[in-house]
Amino acid sequence: MRTVPALRRGLAGALPGVCLLVAAGHALADPPIAKMLEYAPRHEVQVSTPSAAEQANCKVELVKEGGGSGWALKDPQGRLLRRFYSSNGRSVDSWSYYKDGVEVYREMDTTGAGKADQYRWLNTGGSKWGVDADRDGTIDTWKAISPEEVSQELLRALATRNVARMKALLISDDDIRQLGLAPDYAEALRERRKDLKVRFDAVIAKLTKLSDKATWLHLETGAPQCVPAEPGVSKTDLVRHVRGTVLYESDRSNEWFQTGAMIQVGAAWRIIDAPTAGAVVDDDRKDLDIARNPRLQKLVEDLTARDKETVGATGTVAVKHHLGRADLLEQIVKEVKATERDPWIRQVADSLSAAVQAGAGDATATARLASLEKQLSQYMPGSTLTGYVVFRRMQADYSVQLTKDKVDFNKVQKEWQDKLTGYVKSYPKAEDAPDAMLQLGMVCEFLGKEVEAKNWYGQLAKTHADKPQGAKAAGASKRLDLEGKTMNVVGPLLSNPNTPYDIDQMRGKAVVVYYWASWNGQVGGDFKRLKSLTDTYGRDLGVLTVNLDQTPEEARESVRKHQAPGVHLYQKGGLDGKMATQYGVMVLPSVFLVGKDGKVVNKAAQLGTLEDELKKVLKK
Repeated sequence: MRTVPALRRGLAGALPGVCLLVAAGHALADPPIAKMLEYAPRHEVQVSTPSAAEQANCKVELVKEGGGSGWALKDPQGRLLRRFYSSNGRSVDSWSYYKDGVEVYREMDTTGAGKADQYRWLNTGGSKWGVDADRDGTIDTWKAISPEEVSQELLRALATRNVARMKALLISDDDIRQLGLAPDYAEALRERRKDLKVRFDAVIAKLTKLSDKATWLHLETGAPQCVPAEPGVSKTDLVRHVRGTVLYESDRSNEWFQTGAMIQVGAAWRIIDAPTAGAVVDDDRKDLDIARNPRLQKLVEDLTARDKETVGATGTVAVKHHLGRADLLEQIVKEVKATERDPWIRQVADSLSAAVQAGAGDATATARLASLEKQLSQYMPGSTLTGYVVFRRMQADYSVQLTKDKVDFNKVQKEWQDKLTGYVKSYPKAEDAPDAMLQLGMVCEFLGKEVEAKNWYGQLAKTHADKPQGAKAAGASKRLDLEGKTMNVVGPLLSNPNTPYDIDQMRGKAVVVYYWASWNGQVGGDFKRLKSLTDTYGRDLGVLTVNLDQTPEEARESVRKHQAPGVHLYQKGGLDGKMATQYGVMVLPSVFLVGKDGKVVNKAAQLGTLEDELKKVLKK
């Protein structure tokens, strides 16, 4: 989402006197659609933005309500895209942005200064409410923010090396007074602020794979704890998480960091110190048991040392490494309190699952993972922890099945479909349920069961609309119904990221739309075929590629190396990025054939047989 400098002026500054004239009853032409679309959110949020072709059918409508006035921009289906409103009829003080017709983000000027000083994320956009007291566009503190959103903000702070962004999450003196914390406790919290930048830089140095493209995946916490109000502690009950483990993806691998303790102050959760690196809690956290338990401290140190080892992805060494890690984790589970075991047991499951896959079904790892599942299923049936372990065991088994010699892929996929269906039925609220449903849709597609695939995608999009899997499923549903409909592909050029390109610019040609990434081994051969086709059909054929590499540099090198024909777009985020999500692209390469009228001829084209289809489309 691009941010335009003009955004920081009020709408009245771009459209002089709009609200004043409306309030006075004067007639005034609607503001241009393009002008309204120049305004974009200052902070990160996904909003709907029409393509160049769609803009012609958008509408701007006058809004008059509650003594104020403004303008609403709607898409061709009548769904809201933007709403800029003045509560006093003189200058805009509310800028609202929508996704699929639902408001997800709002910027507000609460003092009449002409600039936003508060930012709210709404509905599927989240629950954050930030305050920018000096109106410089940077959030100074949070009126409302959940633990998950705290961890997301922390990741962005680390990824962008922005210590100020982290400081906005810290417990403040006002928070301390509001909670009525005892002087000793309050002073201990203030002490943690000293040398904060040093600790912040130290954790960044340890997160060696962290990049500004890091993607948040998950926050793992135990149940929040309530410490009752009592003299010498606080005047109010304290609700806190003693720790939070954040899982994120960066540079094609997963890494972890720790949030430390979080305390709830009103509708906002606060951190009390800089985060720390790693999948385990650092032993300098005085509010945890580790520093007070020498055995536990030694186990954590051993685990940290093991995590620094470099091992291959498969083979005996890798199996030994993961099994040894599971041994340490199981000993840690015995040492910590029952209420704090959940994240450690999850890591046991992760390690055993990795050992199973590294050893192509290693018998010891398989037996231990099955035993862990059995124990949890017996003592904690239906729990989210049990669901987590069950899914890891299922994934490990599926991975091993695919690596066997002379594998019957159809049979394996059918068995996987049955297991996934059973999982969703048994663990509908598990955190892995959205992934299971998305994979069910993919498997059904692979097996040619398109109706079943649509059903799973539709159910996922409805029940988990607020999750990335739900958005992906919605796109996949759209893709499966794409034939005979117009395909909208708009994105930044690989050669010039500041310049957008619209597939409509190829209208009048047959177009091959090719989603790809350089890590896929077949792209070299595919580009040769595409070059041959463009040589044969010349101006009658256009090629539009959408690259989903982690970095544009990888894409540019591959285009140069293979002399790839066509117009090349690049969208950050890989398979989780906006352009891949738009049509639920989950397998690369994915090929679409679009007719000269802009409508899709084949939503699952194959380059090997594409020339036969082109002859029909171009009648040659």
